[in-house]
Amino acid sequence: MMKTETDRKVLHVLSGVIPFGVYFMPEWFGFTSRQMTLLVLGGFSIPFICLDVGRRWIPFLQKIFKWLAGHSMRESEEVNYKLTGATWQFISFWLVLWYFKPDYAVPACLLLSISDAAAALVGKRWGKIRWIYNHTLMGTGAFILTGVLIFVIGYPHLVLWKVFIVVVLTSICEALLHRVNDNFSIPLISAILLTLFQA
Repeated sequence: MMKTETDRKVLHVLSGVIPFGVYFMPEWFGFTSRQMTLLVLGGFSIPFICLDVGRRWIPFLQKIFKWLAGHSMRESEEVNYKLTGATWQFISFWLVLWYFKPDYAVPACLLLSISDAAAALVGKRWGKIRWIYNHTLMGTGAFILTGVLIFVIGYPHLVLWKVFIVVVLTSICEALLHRVNDNFSIPLISAILLTLFQA
């Protein structure tokens, strides 16, 4: 179980390279970097999502999916055939990168890749005080600290106090929406808040 969670967090962090495609992806065949990123992400995501959905009914697809992603699947995802966190992450990344401007979309994705991973690791290691559901004060603090650092380092032109409020509200909303997979909720909530605050 511990190795599964570690694998998930490593993949979480590595997924942070995906949104940077909107800045650095080569512009081929008349497509912009953003469009190329969405095409490539969609090209990987659609087959993965189809496998994740199809494995509920087709044993052969279940074997393929377990071979591809079994090392990072939680028991509930494997036994109850719940959609995996990776599927929700693919969906949220694609929607956020498609709809929101890059300076909001990219850090919104990084909040999931980096801050959520930091919150989980710190919360499991040092989290003693729970404030709501399975969220600890230490884990939430790690989320907020790393989230603000993402903006300070990567997006210094954004207004700091607005960024701070967005990160705090994202952590609160994600905790309250505990029935919604956080791989889906965090990027969308933060991108929406950044847009509303016009940071």
